This record gives sequence, C-alpha cells and structure tokens, in this order.
Amino acid sequence: MSTIKPPPFTRVIVLQFTAAAVFAALVGVIAGDQKGLMAYSTLLGGLISAIPGAYFAYKAFQFRGARVADKMVASLFKGEAIKLALTAAGFALVFSSVKPLAPSMVFAGFAVVHLAGMAGAVWLAKRR
Repeated sequence: MSTIKPPPFTRVIVLQFTAAAVFAALVGVIAGDQKGLMAYSTLLGGLISAIPGAYFAYKAFQFRGARVADKMVASLFKGEAIKLALTAAGFALVFSSVKPLAPSMVFAGFAVVHLAGMAGAVWLAKRR
C-alpha cells in the first residue's frame, strides 16, 4: 500500500458536474421560446463529458507508487480507452434516443464541461 497521497481530483470531478448544471441553467434562463429543450440538451452534453471524465480520474489514480508502475500505466490506458468508449456511447445514445434535441447545445455543453475540467486540472497542478 502506497503512502503517496493522490491529488484531490475529486474537486475537478465536482467542478465538471457543477459546470454542467450551472451552464444548463444559464442556457435555460437566457434561451427564448425553447428554454427546456436548450437546457436539457446542454445538460446532456455536459454529462457526456463529466461521466467519462470521472471514470478516467478514478482509473488514473487507482494505483500509486513505484512498485506498481506497471499497474499505473495499464490503468491509465484502460481508463482512457473506456473514457473514449463511454463518450462515443453517450453521444450515440443521446442522438439516437432523445427527441427533440438541440444538437448544437449538446456540443456546447460538452465543450464547456470539458474545458472546465481542463482548467480545473491546471489550477490543481499549480496549487501543488
């Protein structure tokens, strides 16, 4: 068992889910006639980014220490592969089964939450 503390990646996960909810709410407030459609489309896009990102963060920090370096690398590759598969499945599921949908808002929600996660990771790295 490693005594190395993992970075506080849960803050980035919380940031991503919060960004998805806040951005969807803002879109809902700002949008005109189609507030609900725009808001839930944005939220779905945000969740398509946040859920796979949370899974990857879990896998990335599952192992720590030099003794398990091979397990760390394997876990990173497996986590990234599954994250990509979950992202693709999320888009496929949303676009095939959710009607009506505002596709541009799905992509906007995805992009905002993805960028929030990257900014949060950079912020955490600078604080360490």
